[in-house]
Amino acid sequence: MDFLQLAADRYSVRSFSPKAIPRKELEKILRAGQLAPTAVNYQPQKIYVLQSKEALATIRALTRFTYDAPVVLLCCADLSKACHSPAEPGYNTGEMDVSIVCTQMMLEA
Repeated sequence: MDFLQLAADRYSVRSFSPKAIPRKELEKILRAGQLAPTAVNYQPQKIYVLQSKEALATIRALTRFTYDAPVVLLCCADLSKACHSPAEPGYNTGEMDVSIVCTQMMLEA
């Protein structure tokens, strides 16, 4: 499948089966995130795989946008590891880097 077909076929999901994601599939999704480009290849992303009842209850208490998925990937940026622009004081690439990581993981999923 070429990329434009993939982009055209992509869709949003807000209803999930309670069935667990097979470990190999989850590993492929996480690997896609590892391979994502980041500024200066600093890789500031932290990806937390939430799947225990306790972890899911905690994230669901914070946001309603988990849509009862059996696994939630919590994607964060360690700003101390992000690229800090010498040309733009105070600017770092953490949010942009994690957005790219999330995009690649979503496309793999």
